Amino acid sequence: MVETAAVIVHYRTPDETVRAARAVAQTSNAPILVVDNGSGDGISERLAREVPQVRVLVLPVNRGYAAACNRAAGETSAPTILFLNSDAFVAPGAISALGATLDRNPRAAVIGPRLQNPDGTLQPSISRLPTPWKIFCESSGLAALSGGRGILRGHTRTREDHTRAQEVEALMGAALLVRRAALADIGGFDEDFFFYAEESDLIARLRAKGWRVIYDPDADVVHVGGASGGDLLFGRLHASLGRYVRKHHGPLAAAFAGAVLWYGAAARYALALVTPGESGRRRRLRYRSALKM
Repeated sequence: MVETAAVIVHYRTPDETVRAARAVAQTSNAPILVVDNGSGDGISERLAREVPQVRVLVLPVNRGYAAACNRAAGETSAPTILFLNSDAFVAPGAISALGATLDRNPRAAVIGPRLQNPDGTLQPSISRLPTPWKIFCESSGLAALSGGRGILRGHTRTREDHTRAQEVEALMGAALLVRRAALADIGGFDEDFFFYAEESDLIARLRAKGWRVIYDPDADVVHVGGASGGDLLFGRLHASLGRYVRKHHGPLAAAFAGAVLWYGAAARYALALVTPGESGRRRRLRYRSALKM
């Protein structure tokens, strides 16, 4: 099987990063590189004590997830790289299963696992590449009302079959095994994407070069979600989607998508104003960040 290096990008999630690194160390022989994105939280010392197999690369400033992944790719030599969120924990056999699927598919650039919530339930990870129409369906609520089916499916709000291995349009980026040759073919991640949508852009460029993207349900990864992002960075998600649409669909499409996202966030913020308790508070925080209030 082709050698794999595991890369975990860290930013102020010490407990999750240690757990993610330990899960890799306990389930595979893959070398592990943790990229500390200028967090200043002593993660190097903690990993040295608790997961000594890990190599830590400390960056002086946080230039974003995409830049950290590119730096990690340059610091490793394995033919495949497993890019892991710090809150993504591989199950036994997951890395070898992903590698075997890549071996069987020479034109595959990216293999994604079955993601699970911490309670063991499925976390949908098969997605579609964003377009103005899909963003409209998702932001307006039409994708939710349709159950993610038919013409009203969104880019993440889409009902897909997660029980079988298959080629897919896109995947969520919590855990992705990437072929180094394919990554080099497109020049790596686009570092203009600071956080969010960098995996959609990567996959879109890979697909444009004829590479395939495959979902493999035989590999399990638990993904908590939101550990290094969360409600305060929801506005950055909107900005990244707008950047993606501008890059792949042009400025007019980006203007439309930006308006759709703003009005969608405004409607949800208004609803959050009358939502009681902690749920309402968190929703207000989330949509204020999108509205830049």
